Amino acid sequence: MNDRYSLLGIDTAWRRFQSARGGGRSAFDARMRALEGAVAALNLAPETVHLAAELAAFEPALEADDRIALIVLILVSMVALQEGSTRFPATGPLSDAPLRRVLSTLCGEGFGEDGVETIATAIQVLLQSNRAPAVVGQREDEYQPLLYIAPYIIHQSVYSCERELAIRLAALLSTHSEEQPDAERRARALQDVIGRPVIVQGKRIVMSDEQCRVVTASARAGLTVISGGPGTGKTSIIVAIMRLMVRLGVDPSEIALTAPTGKAAYRMGECVGESLNRIEHRDAVDQALLDAHLSPSTIHRLLGYSPDSGRFRHHRNNPLSAKVVIVDEGSMLDLTLMERLTSAIQPGSRLILLGDANQLPSVAAGSVFRDLIPAGEDGLGPVAAASMRLEVNHRMKSDDASGRSILLAARSINDGDSNLLSSVDEANAPIVVRRSSPGELAFSAVEFVAATPRELGPFLDCWYANQIRGGKNVSELVKHEYIERDGRFDEVDCERLRMLFEHVGKSRILCVTRVFETGSERINARLHSRAAESADVAAERVPFVVGEPLIVLRNDYERGLFNGDNGIMLWVRHGIGARVATAIFPRDDKFVAFRFEALREFVELGYAMTVHKAQGSEFDSIAIVLPEKPVAVLTRELVYTAVSRSSTSVVIVGDESVLSDAIATRVERFSGLADQLRLELAS
Repeated sequence: MNDRYSLLGIDTAWRRFQSARGGGRSAFDARMRALEGAVAALNLAPETVHLAAELAAFEPALEADDRIALIVLILVSMVALQEGSTRFPATGPLSDAPLRRVLSTLCGEGFGEDGVETIATAIQVLLQSNRAPAVVGQREDEYQPLLYIAPYIIHQSVYSCERELAIRLAALLSTHSEEQPDAERRARALQDVIGRPVIVQGKRIVMSDEQCRVVTASARAGLTVISGGPGTGKTSIIVAIMRLMVRLGVDPSEIALTAPTGKAAYRMGECVGESLNRIEHRDAVDQALLDAHLSPSTIHRLLGYSPDSGRFRHHRNNPLSAKVVIVDEGSMLDLTLMERLTSAIQPGSRLILLGDANQLPSVAAGSVFRDLIPAGEDGLGPVAAASMRLEVNHRMKSDDASGRSILLAARSINDGDSNLLSSVDEANAPIVVRRSSPGELAFSAVEFVAATPRELGPFLDCWYANQIRGGKNVSELVKHEYIERDGRFDEVDCERLRMLFEHVGKSRILCVTRVFETGSERINARLHSRAAESADVAAERVPFVVGEPLIVLRNDYERGLFNGDNGIMLWVRHGIGARVATAIFPRDDKFVAFRFEALREFVELGYAMTVHKAQGSEFDSIAIVLPEKPVAVLTRELVYTAVSRSSTSVVIVGDESVLSDAIATRVERFSGLADQLRLELAS
């Protein structure tokens, strides 16, 4: 517990309760103190125990046992939100495993040997007997802090947000544009798009039948949800949809491109811009689209979010002017952001979501994208017709041994094959090649090296030598003194920078967490020590060494830098001044430089990052460093997301049993959006 927290007199609520009873310190007090110590393991601050106690104080007549049950129930609801669930089963058979999992951490010391079962039973009685009506509502239209919609407990504000989103989505599904083009007109427009393909490396990119069906579907309804794994052509789909919409009468200025993060929006813009510039036999329609210079933005920026007020400029009373809104990396959308977005879309417009339903869901609560992908026979009715899947991988060709191995590994992980390291392909060759030491790594296909956190040194030495420094040419580019005049670098220096950024951008170490010996912070520090040693400086005295990669921690709209952007620390001479260690970042096809002192709080070392941070990025080579033992965030979806970041080489470093446990463990999120949407569609 931090000092500031201890000075707040945090036990006010339960002391007030005890004073009313004329009691002093008791078993009740001991349990409250135990909860304070337990919540940290569930990613909650000790202050949340005070908040839960204050909420429970709205029921002053509760006896001690019921009060403890109510406080624990409130904490369970907070844990659920922290873990990404919008609701949580608190009663009945569905609650058996998840509720006891949380209670086993909360109800440790101070609750007795049977504490978990005692509290679980008390919570059930409390809810089913309606003993806390001032705190827990029993009907959907009540406004208590919590609602009990059997068997789930849910925050009233979250329930309201989920209901509003369901209403918006149902409206999109049920209404069409007033000038809905007929099938013949859509077919002609699509044929014109197909007849003017994008040219990449001298080859015409021809859309598959699967992609054509998806593009056509986007012009039929107000909502289209497109799910596809890496390499299935989602970027090609975005460009084709834009070209189709313009041919169907949508003005280019009425198309909005957006993504949940700045990094994803930037990558979306790069890919879309390159494709539009490479259209064969570009006609006036495509030229108009290119001339519009559509620049993707984050959803927050699209909606005009103000950090100072916490409000959005665009909402249902001031909707976006866009007639078509295309969202990339849809799996990263959380409930609240999606509700804000849909509320700002004017009637008659189209919303098109693209993403990978098998990737990690949003960091915040909700699993919106996955909820909108129907599974099994109980699909969401009309949503099934609006949801499309891309199955064919166009990036990893079957004749590319490395790409094929990564594709097979990703599929095996997604299928829950916890024996991945023993699995073979149809030719009886191992999907993952075991290496007895880092020195045997070929940095091709999928490889595994067994290592404990204390044995990471040899692997990091190998990674640093092969992937980071990688030859004399890289060293020369790092040592070079770049000249900036009038905020620009000349073409010769720009070419050097392109070569260096291409090298740095090819590889990355991906970690499960930021903390612990296997976390991104510690691995960045260890690689920093190697860079400092090479530069003959003291690592502890110099936070960044020239040549080291940087990553932006949060959006900086003033400088045009976004969370997840990558830069490099290099020597720069500004005009005739002295050379200065400067942070350089790519900007379109050029580069921009910023004095490091101005960015110090915005950046950190970028050798390693968490898998969550890497979501939406692509690399040639990645290494996945597993923690020493399973942790809550290490799941099948996380391993799949990590592996699918690479096209050439994946190295998994860690313990085999930890990897197997991760692949066997799915992200468990409880969401009510699908149920709410079914009700809206049925009404």
